[in-house]
Amino acid sequence: MEKTMSIEFGQAVPQQLFTVSDEEFLQSIQWKSKPTGDLMKGAQSGDLGRFCKGLSANLKSIAKLKRSGKLAAEMQWSTLWTDDSVDETCRTSDLINLIRSARKLPVQLKKSSKASQRKKAPELSWDEISRLLVGWVDQISAADPLQPFELLLLIELLENLGYRLAPAALISVWRTCLYSAMTLCFKLEETDFSELPEDQVALISGEVPWRAGLLFSDISGVKNFRQLGQQNLRDSFFDRTDNDGTPHADFFARLDYWLMTLTRATCAGQIWGKNLWDGEALDRFQLSVEKIIAACDASGQIALCPTHTVSHLELLSAAAQIAGLQSRSAERLYLKSLQTVKKRSGFFIQSEECVSTQSDWAAYALMRNYWSDTSNLLVVSWNAEIPVVSLTAMGKLLFQGAWDFSLTVNGEIVTGDGEWCCVCWNTDEDADYLELQMDLDSGFRLERQLLLPRNQHFAFLSDIVTGTEAASIEYRSILPVAAEVTGMVDSETHELTLKSKGLTARIFPIGLPQERDFFQPGSLTFNEQHQLILQQQVSEATALYVPLIIDWEPDLKRKAADWSRLTVSESGKISSRDEAAGHRLRIGAHQLLVYRSLKKAEHARAVLGHHTSYESVIGRFDTNGELNPLLFVE
Repeated sequence: MEKTMSIEFGQAVPQQLFTVSDEEFLQSIQWKSKPTGDLMKGAQSGDLGRFCKGLSANLKSIAKLKRSGKLAAEMQWSTLWTDDSVDETCRTSDLINLIRSARKLPVQLKKSSKASQRKKAPELSWDEISRLLVGWVDQISAADPLQPFELLLLIELLENLGYRLAPAALISVWRTCLYSAMTLCFKLEETDFSELPEDQVALISGEVPWRAGLLFSDISGVKNFRQLGQQNLRDSFFDRTDNDGTPHADFFARLDYWLMTLTRATCAGQIWGKNLWDGEALDRFQLSVEKIIAACDASGQIALCPTHTVSHLELLSAAAQIAGLQSRSAERLYLKSLQTVKKRSGFFIQSEECVSTQSDWAAYALMRNYWSDTSNLLVVSWNAEIPVVSLTAMGKLLFQGAWDFSLTVNGEIVTGDGEWCCVCWNTDEDADYLELQMDLDSGFRLERQLLLPRNQHFAFLSDIVTGTEAASIEYRSILPVAAEVTGMVDSETHELTLKSKGLTARIFPIGLPQERDFFQPGSLTFNEQHQLILQQQVSEATALYVPLIIDWEPDLKRKAADWSRLTVSESGKISSRDEAAGHRLRIGAHQLLVYRSLKKAEHARAVLGHHTSYESVIGRFDTNGELNPLLFVE
């Protein structure tokens, strides 16, 4: 046959490739080296039997590698991790269902009795799977080409079970994948990805070229295609993570999909003997996996990220091993413990390193006290108009969602531009502390404080409204409570209790008077939308302090509690409420002091016998009345 076509990567793809015979198609392939072995020599001569023999042998060796090791179950069909958004009635869904049927078939034929065969007969046989695959591939045309995710599914099918397919099905699938990969190679750099989420961009421009480049590694021009996919994956990863590996908060809603792509691509490179990452990229990938694991709560859920097809715990366990985290690292031990821990058994993992982290660039902060199924975890992102928070108390989800607010000044609604920034971050052996800020209309400013101690079971959240002129200020802080949590309001005080199985959290709005009083404005309520709403107001003031303490210490849940506003003085003169705020909370024998300067002082101020020049002070009093500080902010 006189060749009129040349099949190689980087070249325009002749449309007649859809209509030529398999023999003509294979004979048109340009190999990157002189043909050797049954695969290339069979293709060169148009000998379909010899070509299938060589291809099956290659795929069988890859399948054997994929079935070996501890991650075989998770990684063998990891493309199915990404099928959550696929329309159940579309062509892609048909392929997914066909692959799921193929997964149920035995990989190797085993001798068994006729009775056993009757009991365990699979729904489909290999011949039927092969026939259905050929029928599915026949739907592909130049007018309705193979989609990138379909190509990825077929590549994984070939890698896992290609050697079990009938020769006609194997050639049909392999040929379709090659044609689609070459077409993608030719058009990839001109593709518009502006409307796609980042995980889809990484899959189409990075993972698919990388995986196809591995599968078709013997064909001319494929190296450039594979390296393009490798570079796109690297760019996607570096552009979306801080130097310490922290992923940007912009795509936390699909963080698991993005991590799936990176994990699959890394694993594929290891199987085929080609490293996806160089040393610098691998180091950052390891750091990124560590950061994401730190955001995983006791239920195995990544904070601020919805669960899609695959469980987060399964995904993170695979990512940790593939990224090369040490088996005795706190992260790996934590994930393993979450997978094996029995009900109510509990575990604690020692770690010298603090996992709490904050990134201005990523608009994200994570506060964690230790590695345990009863750990406290507070995660915050501020990339959107409203910051999003997730608070896990002793392993139980308490708050999750947008921390909203409303503000009226002199009866007029005041809003902001949504540009939040971090103005203070501190982490030490006592506590983690974050302070956010946003400018509002009419010269007002909103600041937020979040503190999570290391060795105590409470969290401190507050809002601070400041302005330049005295006005009547009314503020509402709106916190999203987890769906499984119930709320109960105390009938005599402003205390409120939140409960879920195994957790009781007491909420203290210490900026309000303790006793309920019809003539005193302000309230703390729990509504039907599972929102905790704290309302405070002040007249003729330039600032308003709205603090909230959430305490879930088991030993304190039945102890009597009281709180009060403290007198703050400067040089013997009492400071007004819009100059400085001091509050004390007592639960049993435990007493907590909260102080915030709302206007800069010329001299040190005194509050409950404690003199300070700091802007913020949070601490506990010991039995001798001495203050043990958790936080000083200048």
